[in-house]
Amino acid sequence: MDRHSSGSCLLLKWGGRNKNNKNMAGVFPAQLIPVDCRQLQLGMYVAELDRPWLQTPFHTHGFLLGHAEQIEALRRVCSYVYVDPALSEHSENELFGTGLTARVGTLTPDHRLSGLDRSRRALHETGHALDMTVREARRSEQISLKAPRLALEALVSNLIEDSDTLPWLLATELHVGFLYRRALGSAVLMTIAGHRIGFERTVLDELALAGLLLDIGKVSVPITILAKPARLTGPERGFITRHVRRGLYMVRAAEVISETLEEAILGHHERLDGSGYPRGVRGTRLPLSARLAGIVDTYDAVLQHKGYSPALPAHDAIRLLNSMRNTQFDSALVKTFILALGVYPTGSWVQLADGRLGIVRSQTADEPARPHIALVCDSTGGALKTDTMLWKPARRGDIARAVLPGQMPVSQRIVDAAVLAAANLAA
Repeated sequence: MDRHSSGSCLLLKWGGRNKNNKNMAGVFPAQLIPVDCRQLQLGMYVAELDRPWLQTPFHTHGFLLGHAEQIEALRRVCSYVYVDPALSEHSENELFGTGLTARVGTLTPDHRLSGLDRSRRALHETGHALDMTVREARRSEQISLKAPRLALEALVSNLIEDSDTLPWLLATELHVGFLYRRALGSAVLMTIAGHRIGFERTVLDELALAGLLLDIGKVSVPITILAKPARLTGPERGFITRHVRRGLYMVRAAEVISETLEEAILGHHERLDGSGYPRGVRGTRLPLSARLAGIVDTYDAVLQHKGYSPALPAHDAIRLLNSMRNTQFDSALVKTFILALGVYPTGSWVQLADGRLGIVRSQTADEPARPHIALVCDSTGGALKTDTMLWKPARRGDIARAVLPGQMPVSQRIVDAAVLAAANLAA
């Protein structure tokens, strides 16, 4: 949780695996413009889609629209795409100017997208805003909260309406550097848990922003320390613990912030028994948002593989939190967190009692141990004889165990087909 590798840029690779493809749009620069597929024109450079590339017939990652057939193909599989004006044959002003001269209208927030596409777009936009903020922090440690706040409005709205699709996308489609994945995951988790607690919308917005920025102070920690696989020395440990106050300093310098935001950032490494840092606050002196941030930060951290610690399946991470109730974490908050996420959280892999494998697609209200599971393959790792379907356990023991992605011998083709089908089933 305290050490990790972080890239220097936001790598939002949606399903892409070809690392040798130099045209891969692995980074979402701020200038990408979302455009309704009905308004695509020849000469535009399509840099990204509204869905993973592997779920489409296109074999490249980014291409110039040179034929009408390409536009028709995009319209069949996508609602919107991201256009890069810098690589298009027309200038940005020619295509995306404002007023009467505008030739193409960019996508607006009220565009009628499916729930799945709205969630994808919210994650894209939050990723853009996060990337901008991290770059600012690395350059001068002076950041603006305007872009993150704006992007998180859509993300929080999506989670209030549907608390399953964004966690599903985080688990099945989003491939980013450690720092970015942790930030996006924490923002989603803070919102889901806060909504379950019953916080009003203004507080949820602050919790989401806190989750996104919990570790912003780590941009000031040398990468050699963050990525070190061995035990840290005393001075190195000091660099790590200082990231909390450094991050809070940057956020405070940006604007006047709420108590909720300040307490969450300052207290996300504090523990109920006083064993945390930087202040060693214990018990009821630890504010509620700090207690929640500590639970979220710990849970999301143990889901990620690190050089010195393997990742845990989400179900095992839930069990770990449960074992820390009343010692390091508030018992009532842990219980609420588990009810919000489920015993088998959305996006996690499970093996059924009959050997079949599946991925949790959604939770069942008030039944945290009975999620809806998208079946992926049979007990041998082979394709199912029926179309992908959502299955729900009937009794205790129907789910044999939690597993990690890649732990079982299943072909990527079978996994990709099941993930696509499951996403659309619940969309």
